[in-house]
Amino acid sequence: MTKLINAVFLFYFFFLIPAIFTDQIPIIEEQLLTNGSAIVSYKENAFILKFDDPFQNSGVCIYPPPGQKEWNFWGWKVFAANIENLNLDKQVRLNVFLHSKNKKNGKIETVGAGIALNPKEQRTLRMLIPHRLLYQAPKGVPGISVIDSDSIEKIEFTMQWPFEAVSKNLMNCKISNIRLEETIKENEIILISEEKFFPFIDQFGQYIHKEWPEKIHSPEDLIRNHKKELEELAKIERPISWNEYGGWKNGPQLEATGNFRTAKYEGKWYFVDPSGHLFFSHGLDVLHAHTDATKTANHEKWFVPQIFKPGEIAFTDNNLKIKYQKENYTSEFFDNLVIRLEKWGFNTIGNWGKSDIIAKGKTPYVLQLTDYNWKLPRISDSKIKFYDVFDPKYIQAMKTLIPDAIANNPIVEKSLSDPLCIGYFIDNELDFGIRREFALLKDILKSPPEQAIKQEFVGDIKIKYLSIDKLNKAWGSKYQDWNDLLEAREFPQMNDAFMEDARLFTKKYIEQYFKLCRDAIKSIAPHRLYLGCRFISTDAVRPILYEMSKKYCDVLTVNVYAHSVSNFPINDFPDMPVLIGEFHFGILDRGMFSAGLCPAGITQNERALAYIRFMQGALTHPLIVGAHWFQFRDQPLTGRWDGEGYEIGFVDVADTPYDEMIKASRLIGENMYYYRQKGKLDNNFNQ
Repeated sequence: MTKLINAVFLFYFFFLIPAIFTDQIPIIEEQLLTNGSAIVSYKENAFILKFDDPFQNSGVCIYPPPGQKEWNFWGWKVFAANIENLNLDKQVRLNVFLHSKNKKNGKIETVGAGIALNPKEQRTLRMLIPHRLLYQAPKGVPGISVIDSDSIEKIEFTMQWPFEAVSKNLMNCKISNIRLEETIKENEIILISEEKFFPFIDQFGQYIHKEWPEKIHSPEDLIRNHKKELEELAKIERPISWNEYGGWKNGPQLEATGNFRTAKYEGKWYFVDPSGHLFFSHGLDVLHAHTDATKTANHEKWFVPQIFKPGEIAFTDNNLKIKYQKENYTSEFFDNLVIRLEKWGFNTIGNWGKSDIIAKGKTPYVLQLTDYNWKLPRISDSKIKFYDVFDPKYIQAMKTLIPDAIANNPIVEKSLSDPLCIGYFIDNELDFGIRREFALLKDILKSPPEQAIKQEFVGDIKIKYLSIDKLNKAWGSKYQDWNDLLEAREFPQMNDAFMEDARLFTKKYIEQYFKLCRDAIKSIAPHRLYLGCRFISTDAVRPILYEMSKKYCDVLTVNVYAHSVSNFPINDFPDMPVLIGEFHFGILDRGMFSAGLCPAGITQNERALAYIRFMQGALTHPLIVGAHWFQFRDQPLTGRWDGEGYEIGFVDVADTPYDEMIKASRLIGENMYYYRQKGKLDNNFNQ
């Protein structure tokens, strides 16, 4: 927004355009339309939503009453609905979306939130209504995703990111008392004028236009809070159920190998720690003192004048210098972070952990040998995040992967003989070209003839068909000779014969990737676990990918941004250990502009309960051997290197812990072995 919106106009808008509802949104059966396999039974302004198949965007849409084109939600802060899980034995995860028409361009804009409920549990699903007239940031500011709240065209309840298998009553819940809560106050409307908005970042990197109890207002606050936290940590005991590794101290004694391994015990997979005790990996990702600095170029008016400087401002770094009252605080910070982790109930340094904390030698950890290396051979002109795995340069790079990693990070050398090292990842969230069927193969066939992976494909086709005539007959193509196929830059017609050949080669290049990765680790560190490549959650149900994971990986790692993993498919999934490499929940209560990939209510208590329910689902799942939260610290208010600016941390920009999250993680850490052994979802397992 570039123009000043007159406060008088907003006053007029607020008071003269009435909200249609005083509280409850009345719903009649005629307003309900189901999607996919969903079935809805309606009764007295409530309805039961049921379905078995999640793969068809199953759910229900609620439209405005007959004769009404849209709803007007202006004047209210919160959309809410009561949800009851009617299942007796499984969690349900439900998402709500508000779909609104942008008045300027006519496009549909969508905002959403979600919830997971244990069997027979009743809770309220709540989400912030991001009114354009209230939350729209000036042009160029990475603000909240907003909607025109007076033109809501539909409300949708559905299941997002569907990785569950078809099962009886997968969704079986009651939705009632759909309503609006918390009216907007007159003084909250004025913030959108540019004159009042700038500056919006204070000297500590916090949002100026909002207050919260833990907000830092002075350097003395930082020092005082640090002292208070140290005193509180000193009173907290390390989880008594843990041994020296964070494994199950009083649990079964298995063979002690001196290294981490995996084992199946009483029908459930576990890590096994070096002493032979069962180990569930409860971890935090991105354990750094500080991460992304805030760029200041062309943004001078964003900051209070006394802290502006050209280039960038490292707010967390500045805050930590004040907090520790020294310029070089790093060693002390990581000493305290080790204490934080174990007192908070975490027994694992997750991915992207700083070498400084690994070097302390106190906490088990995982390492990533390489994240997607853009310097390695790729498919020409392809935008897909994958390699030319048949290129000799790539093959050679994998042979020297660990030595190269040692050269870049000495901690890798330490890890080879360190019993605290659980294992290694290679890459993160690759695109194997199968989310959009044969997308990568299309790029391969459009690549130049010198592309190694294309030559491999053509070589396989020559062996199979022997002559170009037989190939043309099978594919319905008109190639003159084999060189013509190699030179071709067009994608053939997708008949049955070509589709079969495409699937075979897709499997071949995927297997080549996993085999090279496995060999890279096992040739030098056979005692270390190969933890896979950190799939995106929707990849975790691709048969080719989990077939190769089963064959070559010790652990399948998947990043899951959903409210539950309790129903992760068992029968359709390989019988092997699964590690959740990333998950998180966020809210917007401290002036941040995004609640991340999984918004979870309005308050920190709701976020903490979302965390507990996710971990309960993971702990009761027989395949899951750990879950790592992404990430330790909130991202910068103005966004990190790629624009992400999520309120998803266990600490904020001032290194202030979110107490509700800490209580939740301690609860999980102390009870996780008992809970996994019990294997039953418990509604009383709350903080």
